[in-house]
Amino acid sequence: MDYLQLLGKKIRALRESLNMSQETLAELSNLSPRHIVNIEKGVSQPSYKTLNNIAAALDVAVPTLLDNDYYDSPDILKEKILKKLNKLNEKNLRYLYIVASKLD
Repeated sequence: MDYLQLLGKKIRALRESLNMSQETLAELSNLSPRHIVNIEKGVSQPSYKTLNNIAAALDVAVPTLLDNDYYDSPDILKEKILKKLNKLNEKNLRYLYIVASKLD
């Protein structure tokens, strides 16, 4: 899988995790729905400005879009999650518990 396909899959996964349609992402990022479709399919190479708009619409930083750790093995992902859990303050830990409890 090439870099553009990985980027597209990451954007799609983030969008879907927010229960956001492609049309809504397009509107929030000032892009056409067709452009979002092409980016998610990995057939369009977005400019930095476009990535910045998409990241803002998804409420993440641009490096989050570019980092492909989303595709690490489940064991590596679990290790990374545990490291992040150990750094959370009580308020964020309680919030994460509420979010995680809805995943069942």
